[in-house]
Amino acid sequence: MKHLLLLIAAFLPTTLMASIPAIEDLGERASNQDNVEHTSVGSFMLSMASSFAEKEQRKTFKMLNNIELIECHNHSYCTTLESEVKSIIKSLNASYIGTTTDDRSRNVVYGLSDGEIINELIILAYGHKGSFSVIAISGEIPHDRLEEISQIRQPLK
Repeated sequence: MKHLLLLIAAFLPTTLMASIPAIEDLGERASNQDNVEHTSVGSFMLSMASSFAEKEQRKTFKMLNNIELIECHNHSYCTTLESEVKSIIKSLNASYIGTTTDDRSRNVVYGLSDGEIINELIILAYGHKGSFSVIAISGEIPHDRLEEISQIRQPLK
């Protein structure tokens, strides 16, 4: 699915402002480092992607407004990136949601909620081979739909 999002992003370079501007700014700065990539996917591109997605995934895309992906394979920069993201999380007073581990990474999830709706998710993904990614997702996500959102995260190498 990430490939579909990136394909759409290549043809539609205009994206909307992220709901967490600090993450977008960090992504732009971080992408100046070797082996660090930043991808921003706005609501227009998410809407386009939902048109091509399977029926079950369309509802998931419609919950989302923006996705910021920062993928770091620069092991000397990963610690700096992690520190800056944690500083943003602290300044936003984001709540810890949980940690999961799978065959690709250990994922630590934080969120900003308005009642039963999560407006912002920040996922710190620690790859088992030393990579580090940040996935910031904005939208209107019910707590009971977090599992669906986890299926669109960035694959780590």
